[in-house]
Amino acid sequence: MSADDNLVAEAPGAKSSPVSRRQRSVKRIIGWSVFYLLLLVLFVAVIFIQGRKVNTLGFASGQIILSTNKVKYTIGQDISYTIKNNLSQPIVFLNKCPNEPLHIYQLENSQWVRIHNIASSTACINQPTRFIINPNQQLTRSLKPWLSLFSKPGIYRIVAFASNYTALPYTDFQVAGKAIVVSPKIIYKPVYTPIYIKSDGGGGSSTGGDN
Repeated sequence: MSADDNLVAEAPGAKSSPVSRRQRSVKRIIGWSVFYLLLLVLFVAVIFIQGRKVNTLGFASGQIILSTNKVKYTIGQDISYTIKNNLSQPIVFLNKCPNEPLHIYQLENSQWVRIHNIASSTACINQPTRFIINPNQQLTRSLKPWLSLFSKPGIYRIVAFASNYTALPYTDFQVAGKAIVVSPKIIYKPVYTPIYIKSDGGGGSSTGGDN
């Protein structure tokens, strides 16, 4: 028997080399990596599809109009706002009392700065936790509990946030200082009435001049 025959005979029982084991390990690692990568892609695809369904069913599209009863106020005047729903489905606004119900900004140095205030606890008595506005309906509320936010003259902006509406309706208005009323000055001038005194010796009057 030749040396080559001995090599062939020993091949079935021979131990695998370290290089072969490393190659098999690398193949297993690659295989499992591809498997988990496919699972991850599938998971992301399912989440994306479900998210699109939620957005389509839960978020309204269309227009919501936010307005105030006036465009110019005087410091101390009550400010009320109206939210009108022009959508085909209801919209929901969470009641954040005692925090202000809207996001309120003041224009300072050409920038909008958000301002905050906390209302008294009595302002929240018997109020619902949320407000639902049905299609083609509107909600009108007052900012009187947060009137101190508008104690300075300037331009203000209010922004409404609905829990199922992606746009941000807003409106601007002006708050002016109170007018200074000047009372008219009344000048009193004394009026002198001439007094006539008769002379004892007969003759004319001492004050009325010669007749």
